[in-house]
Amino acid sequence: MRLPDFSPVSHSTVHEKVYDRIRDALVAGKMLPGQRIVIRELADALGTSMMPIREALRRLEAENALVGSAGGTLTVPILSPADYEELCLIRVALESKAAAEAAVRITPRELDRLERVLTTLEEASDVRDLEAALRLNREFHHLVYVAARRALLLRLIESLWLRVGPQLSYVVRSDIYGGIAIRSDDHPHRQVLAALRSGNGRAAAAGITRDIRRAEKVIVGHLLEEQKLREAASQDDKETHHSAPAGMSGRKKAAQRRVASPGEAARTPGPRSR
Repeated sequence: MRLPDFSPVSHSTVHEKVYDRIRDALVAGKMLPGQRIVIRELADALGTSMMPIREALRRLEAENALVGSAGGTLTVPILSPADYEELCLIRVALESKAAAEAAVRITPRELDRLERVLTTLEEASDVRDLEAALRLNREFHHLVYVAARRALLLRLIESLWLRVGPQLSYVVRSDIYGGIAIRSDDHPHRQVLAALRSGNGRAAAAGITRDIRRAEKVIVGHLLEEQKLREAASQDDKETHHSAPAGMSGRKKAAQRRVASPGEAARTPGPRSR
């Protein structure tokens, strides 16, 4: 799988900058479930030595944003449907509270910026720019939660998004290619913005909850489908093992079938705009 396009970082506070860049890529959905992390590739992409990369990856593993295998390889976690449902349960509690708090604290300047971000997000969706749409979706939510003026609450939400972010390409792709009315006033984002403008905390919380639940339905459906594919592949492996001619190597057996990883499936090109 290809890494996101990273720009090199300066050598001042390089360890923190490397950590922030990789963390932001995870939160923004630029790194996908099942993606294998190669230290040398990250070092080349960020223009650093491998030492700050290793330190950043250790921190992210401790935060459950990456998982290690017995062989020492780190990957972006593949969540089970139950894992993601639990994440959404916590997200609804925290993010709806932040939206309600934001409704009484957000400034006119912040509201104007939020509307600009949302308009740009809608434009990115119109031209099917998945990368921009992912980035702007994350920025929209982040601006809402920052406006709550609750530092600890914000940190907790951001820690959840380390695990949520890689899953979001599925729902944003569904919006872009699935005929969802991104520009509709009925879209949860527009509902949240309207509630914040009117200072209605309950409506802002309801809009965020609806957005999380809407995405949850798409993502859990996708995860269930992938789970079925993995189970079918595992069953095929067992049947192939028992039916293959004696002496056939494990590699040849495995070559009889191949199921795409979640990251590869998410990168399958969708329809292009004309």
